[in-house]
Amino acid sequence: MARFSPFREPWPRIIGIPVLALVLSFLFHTGLPSPLRFSITLGITAIIWQGCFMIISLYRRRFPGISRTGRRIMITALALSTYIILVDVTACTTLDALGLEPSAYTTGEWRMNLVKCFGATLVVGTIYEAGYFFHMWKHQAIETEALRSRQLRAELDILRSQVSPHFLFNSLNTLVALIPDEPALAVRFTKDLSAVYRYILQHKDKEVVDLGTELDFTRSYIDLMKVRFENSLVINVNVAPEHRALLVAPLTLQLLLENALKHNVASVAHPLHIDIHVENGRTLVVRNDLRRRQGQAEGTGTGLANVRQRYAYLSERQVDVIETREHFLVALPLLQLSERETTAT
Repeated sequence: MARFSPFREPWPRIIGIPVLALVLSFLFHTGLPSPLRFSITLGITAIIWQGCFMIISLYRRRFPGISRTGRRIMITALALSTYIILVDVTACTTLDALGLEPSAYTTGEWRMNLVKCFGATLVVGTIYEAGYFFHMWKHQAIETEALRSRQLRAELDILRSQVSPHFLFNSLNTLVALIPDEPALAVRFTKDLSAVYRYILQHKDKEVVDLGTELDFTRSYIDLMKVRFENSLVINVNVAPEHRALLVAPLTLQLLLENALKHNVASVAHPLHIDIHVENGRTLVVRNDLRRRQGQAEGTGTGLANVRQRYAYLSERQVDVIETREHFLVALPLLQLSERETTAT
């Protein structure tokens, strides 16, 4: 964020201060204002405008964004009101002491004086707040569109990963090996493989699905992997029924499972354990043993980057990735329908 400077954005003040001073002079005084009276109005207008600009800029930095607009305006209005009263009392007292103009607080014209000051402040505040709101709206629209583009690219990468020749080649090899000796298992394997591709085609364009649907799909994918890895793979899924209605990004679980199998050793003597569970009703945790394959190049992190990008669009909560000496853990935010609708709007 740029450092605050009281002299930023000078043109609204350079143009606005004399124009507003001229309008106030004609609006609240009969006849053509004298050079002295106009100079006094111009000076007070400049002090009010510059002070308002600094106060507005200060609270804009402390309470940024459209979501904090109400709080920012309320606190800014209180600060501006205090500042305006102090400026008015000080100006009237100083002018009276210099013999230039009797104090409005002794002549009884202080109400009209405050009307002018608050009117000027209302104009200044409206100009800056409207400009800031438009800027933030435009920035948010651009950012949302960029996130949508990244979301589509991430989903396309996942789809490409699943329909890749490598995945299909391994699955068909497993199926060919099963048909002669275990035809019943081959039939079940074919159904699971069909379910995986059906799910991909049905949900590849969706932003979210309920966790129950994702888990049902993941079960088919797990069954495929267990046929291939047999007793080398142990996957535990512990999700309560009341959490199945929560929302997740589709195909996320499959991607995390695939990463765990791709980067870690799984053997009958040392099975790879993967645990899927919900914590605090708000987070879906996927944890696997960390036993990296020897001689394997370090991963590019593309899969996890895709997951992070998708959830950056779906939720304000981040995807947490934690690596210890024994485990690798990914924590995904679980969404509710109201939260998703708010994000979408």
